[in-house]
Amino acid sequence: MKPTHKQSKKPIIKKKKSSVEYEQQIGELTAHLQRLQAEFENYKKRQVEQQAAVMDSAKVAILAELLPALDNFDRATTHLPQDLEDNAWAKGMQYVGQQLLDILDGMGIKRFNPEGQEFDHAQHEAVEHIQSKKPEGTIVEVITPGYSLGEKVIRPAVVKVSSGQHQNEELEDNSNNTKEQ
Repeated sequence: MKPTHKQSKKPIIKKKKSSVEYEQQIGELTAHLQRLQAEFENYKKRQVEQQAAVMDSAKVAILAELLPALDNFDRATTHLPQDLEDNAWAKGMQYVGQQLLDILDGMGIKRFNPEGQEFDHAQHEAVEHIQSKKPEGTIVEVITPGYSLGEKVIRPAVVKVSSGQHQNEELEDNSNNTKEQ
């Protein structure tokens, strides 16, 4: 074994800091603490935003699975035979459908039915252009309603859009009006 030599400790001479140095150090530590607090606040905000985004994604995923069943339920209650309109069971089923829509509404998911509105590619999907007395580009019929979450369209409304009247119809309408006068 080799003998170990102890290193001799040199006495450390501490200089007393002046009050200016203490104030400078306090200022630096205060600034560092403020930066840490600001970073933590930003972190908390980002976490809240990320959680909201995850919740919205979950809502959209669930809604995508439920919409076909909800559409079929809506079709069934919309095409209720006239002899069942006063039936208590049928009214109860319509109430259940409304409850489902209220639940979606409570989650921030809104159903929209754009009949009579101007066609908008961002919110509507046109499946047919039909002749109509309504102005060209006006939604004449809604096949399936649309759904949105906040400002984001989850599913566009499937619609039929007016192509206006054809010229020969307009001529017939004009000639009928002149004959009547």
